[in-house]
Amino acid sequence: MNSIELAINLEMDGKRFYLEQAENTTDRGLKSIFHTLAEEESIHARILKNKAETLPYELVDTYAEIKNLFMEIGAYKDLIKVTPDAMDAYTAALENERKSIALYTEMLQETSNEKDREIIEFIIEQEKDHYKVMEQLVELVSRPKEWVESAEFGIRKEY
Repeated sequence: MNSIELAINLEMDGKRFYLEQAENTTDRGLKSIFHTLAEEESIHARILKNKAETLPYELVDTYAEIKNLFMEIGAYKDLIKVTPDAMDAYTAALENERKSIALYTEMLQETSNEKDREIIEFIIEQEKDHYKVMEQLVELVSRPKEWVESAEFGIRKEY
């Protein structure tokens, strides 16, 4: 299996994972995030497949949709209470995104074709955005469990 086929399979695995997470949550905002991530993984696979088959493709950044959901942090206070056991899924997603970034970074180093580099760099940035989303979910869910300092006297960053 060549690296493009591996990358396509990785993207489709990511899509299935995010759709499964969307199915397992009752929170509308989180469902929306997982569906958006699944769609982006599908787009990445389609871009790679079209490139491999020399078909047309378009590089479209859709991360703004997810980013806007996190701007409304107040809506996620209930999420912390509803899904504290979802940490395993979020950390698994974080690891999957880390592996994707590593794979694409390796592919980038092996590629000299400028058009191929453009696609790979685009997908790396998208995967880094996915990583940030998962990192934020891990932080939101883990904060209540990690709170050990005095609420009155502690120095901590806001969330």
